[in-house]
Amino acid sequence: MAQIERTLAPAAASGSHYDPLTQAIHWLSLVAIAIAFVIGVLLDDLPRGPVKTQLVNLHASLGVLVIALTTVRLGWRALAAPPPSTGPSFMQLAASAMHLMLYAVILAVPISGILMMAAKGRSFAVFGVLSVPPLMATDRAFGKSLEETHELLSYLMLVLIGLHSAAAVFHQVILKDGALTRMLPFGRTRKVSQAPHAR
Repeated sequence: MAQIERTLAPAAASGSHYDPLTQAIHWLSLVAIAIAFVIGVLLDDLPRGPVKTQLVNLHASLGVLVIALTTVRLGWRALAAPPPSTGPSFMQLAASAMHLMLYAVILAVPISGILMMAAKGRSFAVFGVLSVPPLMATDRAFGKSLEETHELLSYLMLVLIGLHSAAAVFHQVILKDGALTRMLPFGRTRKVSQAPHAR
């Protein structure tokens, strides 16, 4: 038990990397989001049939997974403080605002998709195990609005992830403060003094 607690101990204690659980959730979420986005794009051009049904189920299942991972990450973050932030206060404030927007949109995308399917009277199976029936009365007009919202939010999420990635590379390559390697299980990061957390 003590060994497990040491493994999951917050990286902020050493002033370097994020803890293993945060790293795992971060990269698993990224993979799930990327696959779900690609499937979502492909679905537009697929005719109705078994293949499309399977992809819709996988797309929705990945959305449920992203909701679960994000919820766990937010809960864990309240218990395990992140490593101290570096840079001017305005950059830390901008980073905090970006993270808040990312969390909000990452949750809003799958939630809007699940509600869209419910409004259209569609059920789905989470990875073929748990069947999720429609969560509301059928309302196809509302479902159409949710479909448009889901699509817009998906592209907004893509933009935010792109900006987040560009900022991480900027910190790593230009500022050389090791911001990117903090989310990796390897690599050195620059030691920083204790400061208010931006995440």
